[in-house]
Amino acid sequence: MDAISIFEALYPPHAQIYVLADPAQEKSLPAALHFDSANTVCLLEGGSDVQAVAPHLIRIDEANYHRAGEWLDQHASLVPCATLLISMLSLEALARHLTAFVDVVLPDRTVMALAFWDPVILPVLCGATEDETVHVLGPVLTVEQKRAFLAPVLAWWYWDRTGQLRSIDWNGRAIAGAALSVEPPLLLDQHQVDELVEASVPDSVLYYIRLNMPGLLLRIPEPAQYAFVRSQILNARRYGLEGTGDLVNYCCIALAYGESFNNLPEVADLLNQVKEKVLTFDDFMKNFPHDIPAIDAAHE
Repeated sequence: MDAISIFEALYPPHAQIYVLADPAQEKSLPAALHFDSANTVCLLEGGSDVQAVAPHLIRIDEANYHRAGEWLDQHASLVPCATLLISMLSLEALARHLTAFVDVVLPDRTVMALAFWDPVILPVLCGATEDETVHVLGPVLTVEQKRAFLAPVLAWWYWDRTGQLRSIDWNGRAIAGAALSVEPPLLLDQHQVDELVEASVPDSVLYYIRLNMPGLLLRIPEPAQYAFVRSQILNARRYGLEGTGDLVNYCCIALAYGESFNNLPEVADLLNQVKEKVLTFDDFMKNFPHDIPAIDAAHE
């Protein structure tokens, strides 16, 4: 399925199709989707500096379905900058609803912005059973929280990390009129906070590798880098590694020496000592065998 197919599908009378755009990821938004009769509402208050990076809800009218779908299929599939949703609410009413869910309250009573407009975060929050590219399987929100958040939404789509258009686990028609027991702001417990933090770990590790050791990533195609790093994080945790620095270093070693480096006898013995807490990972790095050749060929 592509965006054009969604725009051309049949929906209930008076249903509206919206794009939730993230200018922080794609600077040409929301202007790129401002066609002849486009209407837009920013979900955050502030000056021009805030507006430039804040999420915008854009109503796409029927006359521009094809143009909008074409742009999204070409751009949103490559950069995580937009999601598609359908609602019976007007632009202003839906914007008010979504804005009410931007701020969430953490267990220590501090307030945090919940970036549900991010295609990476949305499936973690709401669940997307068929998406195998997510690091944390959602939904992180409770059933009641999810119903309150998605109450006016009939369906919601996002592009996954491979550029495939997917829908979150939600059927707004099935729960239409259901009583809601939760109101914003949502109160998140510690497990939910931990899950959201965990969802960002592979991206954080990949960011630091790109920042400090970008040459190592040339060994594998860019579309495969996230999956490679995520798999090596899971391997690293088998040895009790949790800190960002240790995870970055473990992934860098895997990039340099191959994803199966931990199976080399001399390396496996050291890693087992790390697992048993006989050695720290810093000790492992100092004692890493220097006679193991780095790989020059690209990973498969």
